[in-house]
Amino acid sequence: DHLGFTVPSPIQDQAIAPAMAGDDVIGLANTGTGKTAAFLLPIINRLTAKPELSSVLILAPTRELAQQIDDEFRRFAAGLHLYSALVVGGVNINRQIQTVKRGPHIIIGTPGRVKDLINRRVLRLANATTFVLDEADRMCDMGFVRDIRTIESELPKKRHTYCFSATMTPDVKVIVEEFMKEQAVDLRKESETYGKWHGV
Repeated sequence: DHLGFTVPSPIQDQAIAPAMAGDDVIGLANTGTGKTAAFLLPIINRLTAKPELSSVLILAPTRELAQQIDDEFRRFAAGLHLYSALVVGGVNINRQIQTVKRGPHIIIGTPGRVKDLINRRVLRLANATTFVLDEADRMCDMGFVRDIRTIESELPKKRHTYCFSATMTPDVKVIVEEFMKEQAVDLRKESETYGKWHGV
């Protein structure tokens, strides 16, 4: 209400309910369709009820997109005493290390920097209950498949996983099959009009 959101976008309308119900979610959504809120709002709702530290990991392909996600999280979570750490390449890693050590609720980052912090034993993912892959096809195109697999191997098997991608490439299909529960809610199959909304 405070931010003026009254009607959900199509991806929000389809993704929020299953995410709130605890299902894994696979969604096709381009930048600008409201997908960030589609995964952030259920996450914030869950953290409000049970604010576990370092319980959410969100991977994005670029520093710019990770920053946008962090900005959106701060807008939606204002006043809720929930904190995030932005960990991306191209900036001072020591400051990011200090932020991670303070114990944020959400880690938002690019695969290379997240893997670097894991290797340095700064970032521990044993308590993570939610894993988000945003723009998964771009991450695969940029050569992050091996890093994503390494990061995923550090996560608990019992978790929520959300995968959003503009296209379902062969690499993304492999990741989905490896990382997600068989009963994941595949939004590509949820509505015959979904492809018309997103041009897929």
